[in-house]
Parts: sequence; C-alpha cells; structure tokens
Amino acid sequence: MAESWFYLHEGRPVGPVEESAIGALLHAGSLGPASYVWREGMADWLPVAEIPPLRALIVPVSVLPPLPAPSSVGPSSRRDGLLGNLAAGISRYAELPTLSGVPVRDLLIGGLGPGGQPVSIEDELIVGTESTTPPLEAIAPGFPKPRIFWRIFGGSLATYLLLQMGLWQFNNPNFVPGMIVIGSFVVPLSIVVLFFELNTPRNVSIYQVGKMFLLGGAISLVITMFVVQLVPWSGTGNIFAALLTGVVEETGKALTLLLMVRYARYRWEANGLLFGAAVGAGFAGFESAGYAFMAALNSQSIGSATLSILIRGLLAPGGHVIWTAMVGSALWKIKKERPFSVDMLFHPTVLRRWTIAVILHGLWDTDVYFMPWWIQEGLLIILGWYIIFAIVKEAMAQVTAAKQQVMTQVILAQR
Repeated sequence: MAESWFYLHEGRPVGPVEESAIGALLHAGSLGPASYVWREGMADWLPVAEIPPLRALIVPVSVLPPLPAPSSVGPSSRRDGLLGNLAAGISRYAELPTLSGVPVRDLLIGGLGPGGQPVSIEDELIVGTESTTPPLEAIAPGFPKPRIFWRIFGGSLATYLLLQMGLWQFNNPNFVPGMIVIGSFVVPLSIVVLFFELNTPRNVSIYQVGKMFLLGGAISLVITMFVVQLVPWSGTGNIFAALLTGVVEETGKALTLLLMVRYARYRWEANGLLFGAAVGAGFAGFESAGYAFMAALNSQSIGSATLSILIRGLLAPGGHVIWTAMVGSALWKIKKERPFSVDMLFHPTVLRRWTIAVILHGLWDTDVYFMPWWIQEGLLIILGWYIIFAIVKEAMAQVTAAKQQVMTQVILAQR
C-alpha cells in the first residue's frame, strides 16, 4: 500500500489501513480531528488535524449527522443473571451507556504495568490552576491509566502496618490514635486520588480536592446532623429505616457540593465525579474514625477499634465515595458552563442518580438474612462501580466531543 496508516481505537493501535479508510472513518464519525494516527516515517503519533493530507478529509461538524443516543442495552447488559439485568435496568434508569469499550482493567491496574507514563507523579499533581490546566487540544486521547492512587494506598497501608506492629510489639495505646486516623482515611483517600487521575480535563487542583475532602467531609457531617432532625425514623437494620438513612446522608453530602458547583471553570461531568468522591471520602473517613472510637469506648477493647477500622476500610470502595460521586456527576452534567441555579438540584437526571445512591445506601444498611453480609455488600460494590464506570465513559465522551469541536473549528478557520 502506498500509504499505510495506523489509528488509535480505545487506546490501542489499529491498522495498517489506506488513507481512503481513514477518510471513511472520519466521515462516519468514528475518528475526529483529535484522533491520533501514525505511519512509517513519523516520529510520533499526531492528531489528524495536524497532518495536511488527512486534514482535508475532515468533515465539518455542521454536515455530520446527529449522533444516536447511547443505548443502554448492549451485549454486556443482555447477559443472563440477576446482577446483569439489574445493572442494565439501572443504566436505563440513570440514562447511562453500557460498559462496552471501557477498559476496566486498565483503569484499575493499567498504571502498574511496564511502559508507564514518562511524567513524574509530582508533575502529574501540578495541575488545575489557571496556568497549569492544559488546553483541550493537549488532552491525551483514550482512557487514562491511573497509577498514583496505588502508590498512595501502598504508602498509607505501610504506615498503618507499622503502627499495628508497634502496638503488638510494645502494647502501647499511643499507637491507636494514629491507627484510627490512617486506617479510617487510607482507602477513601486512595479512591479520591483515582478519581483525580480520571479527571482528564486536569482542571482541578489538588488543593481543591483536599479542601472538599477535609472541609467538605466535615461540613457534610454537620449538615447531615441537621437533616436527621427532620427524619427521626432513620436507622439501620430494616429496609425502611435504612432507606431513610440514605435519604438523610446523601442529601447532606449533596448539599455540600454547592461549595464548588458555583464555579464556572469547573464545567465537566468528570469534575462532579471528583468533587463528589472527595466529599464522600471525607464523610466516610470521619464516620469510620467515630465508629472506631466508639467501639473502643463501649467494649473497653483496642481490638474492637482496629477490627472496626479493618472492616470499614475493606468496604470503603463501595460506599460513600462512589455514592456521592454519582450525585456530583449528575449535577455537573446538568450545569455545564451555565451559572448554577437551585432548580438544577431538582432536574430529573440529578434526582435519578440521587435516588440510586439512596437505594444503594439503604440496601447497604439493611440486614439481609438469606445471604452472608459480605456477599450482600460485595454485590452492591459491583453494582456501584458498574454505574461509576458508565459515568466515566459518559464523562470522557463529553471531553472528547468538546475537543473535536474545538479542533474542527480551528481547521475550518484555517481554510
């Protein structure tokens, strides 16, 4: 072939194909101005818009047919089984795509493999200010491969184990407060860093994340205490009381997001995921520390406190962090570049995802007698992350569409 091109599809090279095939993919909308291509003789992958022979093949946005609405019924959602059907039903209810094309493995452990990113971890954290937020054209294509959150988790876990060893070796209770703090926040903080890495626009600074993690977590607890006065029947055990607890706590955390939703520069659905995760993680950390403290007081046993920390740490990935992230993503999806208004809180999309969070929360706190608790909460974790990965797919599609629109406008202006 005279011209043999390769293009990236879901982060993987495809080809070789002829130039006419690239043109057909551009016309069909499968590739866009921001899609990366390569051929022999090129030093690196480049966007289509930066290659003159291919630039002429770009179809202006005005003549492209409208994209079909994402289907919530795909191969993954037609699988037999209660869990698959339930996940598909939730996708339809939440107006989310299926997980087709989402590299879940890469999102979770892809950053641990060889050939990692050349940028240092310190440089990856220096983003989010007016001078360090990259332009849309500079955002890397495809799904990211998070790696920092595993380092945070590993370091925190090592710290906790050192404190645990000190307690065992010296039987000194002074190690316990450190264990409560580290143990309560280790997993929630790691999950927040994962959402930070999934925020591909890179427009949120680590300072803002920390503010919502600590200050937002504390404020959400206080707001929840006010809301619970209005719902005196909340609790755990039976489904009715547990759902009311979900209503109280998810409302308290959602209202805390108003601290950030008013800023116009945070306009992406991925931003809402991150801010929601930060608030939920702070709430979870303070709550876990409180439970561990009360366990030690009530039983007069340090072992009760450490057991409480261990169990809540193992379950943290499926709890408050992702529930509030769902609500935050919906609020930012509706807001976009517009100024915030109170009626956005009552938009159907926001109410649907808030309802899903409440139901997951309620089922989490309900005593189910026909299965072990660890199976019950394991299934809820799987369902919760199914929804999160679908939201990540939707959020990345929003960024990709905006990036392609910007690059198309640049190309049209140069013609």
